[in-house]
Formats: sequence, structure tokens, C-alpha cells
Amino acid sequence: MSHAAAFVSVLAVAGVIGGALLTMLGLFAEKWPALELANQGRPLVLIGSVAVLGLALILSDGALTAAAILLLIANVGLFVLGLQGAASLGRPESRRFVRMVTFNVWHDNARVEDVAAVLTEADADLIVLQEVTSQRRSRLHDLTKMRYPHILGSSGLLILAKHPVCVSGHIDGQVDRSASHGRARGPLLLWARFEVDGFAFELVGVHLTYPFKPLEQAVDTRALIAFVRSRKAPLIVAGDYNLTPWSLKLQRFTRETGLLRTNTFHLTWPMRRVIPLLPLVSIDNVFTSSEFAPLAVTAGPSAGSDHRPIIVDIALTRPDSMSKVPL
Repeated sequence: MSHAAAFVSVLAVAGVIGGALLTMLGLFAEKWPALELANQGRPLVLIGSVAVLGLALILSDGALTAAAILLLIANVGLFVLGLQGAASLGRPESRRFVRMVTFNVWHDNARVEDVAAVLTEADADLIVLQEVTSQRRSRLHDLTKMRYPHILGSSGLLILAKHPVCVSGHIDGQVDRSASHGRARGPLLLWARFEVDGFAFELVGVHLTYPFKPLEQAVDTRALIAFVRSRKAPLIVAGDYNLTPWSLKLQRFTRETGLLRTNTFHLTWPMRRVIPLLPLVSIDNVFTSSEFAPLAVTAGPSAGSDHRPIIVDIALTRPDSMSKVPL
């Protein structure tokens, strides 16, 4: 065997073993939340499985090829499983009810004017922002208040709205002791009730903790599920979930709340801070109850953040029969 063939063989064997470990470990993420990272990057593991199968075919190794095929089948199955819970697009002729934006602007992002320009260009009815510091909140409000006169939240998690707020509330997140000065990362969720064209609904802005703090993230997920299940009004739940559609936590959220996901393939993180980066995962999302349907989903520019914003046009599924909803 030539040196090149030996190198390819080592790569293929390592790929099969590594892929099998990632695939199996992810299945135990419910019991050991730290293993969720193996699920978060499921599309990347799938791509790797295809590459490993290609190497095995080049080597014409029957046993290695069989192992690579099994690995690919397993990851295709897990990938397809993650597609469940996606919302179907509304009818093209449907009228847009609201445009929704969620954007993690990054707490160290000093380009407040650029963020405001992105929000102005999107021209949404409702905006959920994450990681807004108290110092930059005032400047951002000054730049956007003509278009968005209504603002909720003091820092961390904000809601900007064209429409007046009927009632609102929040649930705090846990204190992040590993952050500088042990500061709190802000609310886990911030909610507000609106009435648009006679239709009443609630918007919930969320920011779950980082995937590298799996136990806290598991607590956040349970708290968010409990809150959503306690609500009676039609819901739009938007924000930085720090979870991809292939994570067991986000699948559990979909399954136990009945909400549908609008973003699956618009990758939002990581984006450029200092060096150019291409986004790899979709962790920013908008979920809706059955009263709503997405008409269009797009991703905007980062504007100095490590995230891209997600912009969703939303229609009512039964506008004629649901002009009023008792809350």
C-alpha cells in the first residue's frame, strides 16, 4: 500500500470511529446534557459521513464501506428527524399580518448605528433583541424610536414595537457566575401582549444560555416550555435559543408546546467579529402557534454582531374567523 493510500485509510477509519462516537453520544443528551453538542452540529456530522463513505469507496474496502454506509444511514435518519416541527409556508396570496425580527446584537458590539440601520431597513412590526447592554440601549432607542415608539426591557433582552403594549412581564435567567463580575445575563424571557387589526396575541422574546453551560441550558428549556404551556393566547416566540433544530432540547420544546419552527436552514452563527467567518448553525429562531403561518423567512447582515438577524413575515391562518381571540 502506498503512503497516500495508507493516509486515506487512516482518515477513513478515524472518520468512521469519530462519526460513530458523535452519533451515539448525542442519543444520550437527555440524560447527560453536555452531550447535546454532538446533536447541535448534526448537518456537519452528516457531511462528514458522506466524506467518509467517499474515502471508503476510493479504497475499495468492503468492511470499511459497509461501516461508512451504516454511519451515513444513521445520520440521515437523525437529520430527517430534526426536520420535524417545521412550519409550512402560508398561502402566497395571504396578507402579511406582522413582520418579525430577532437579532442577537452581541454585548460587545459598538456599532449601534449599524444595528439601527439594519432594523430600519427590515421595517418589522415587532423586534426582539438579545445582548443589548444598558449603555447602548439608550442610543439604540434614540435611533429607532420614531419607527418603534414602544420599548420593553432595560438591558439584555429587549422588545421594540410599532404597536402599543397591552400588558407585559418577564422571567429572569440564572446568574452567570463565570461571567465577569458574576453579572446576570439578563431575562430568560420577556413577553408582551399586543392587539393588531383586532387580533390579540402574545410575543415572547427568549435568550437561552450558552450550549457550553448544558445544565443551565436544560433548566432554561424546561422553564420556557412551562411558560409557553401556561399561556392561552396565540403565541410568537422569538430569540436566540442557542439550540439548532437537531438538538434534543429544541425537539422537546417543539413536541411539548406544539409550536412550529420557522427557521431551519438559515444559518446565523458564528459571524464576523475580528476575522471573517461563515455561519455554521441556525440557533436564532421564531416559533409560532397554529394561528400563524410564515410567508417568508430571510437572514440579514450581522452589523458587527456574531449573529445574523432572522426576519419572518407572518400571516394569520384563519383571518376571517379569528379577528378576536379571548385571552
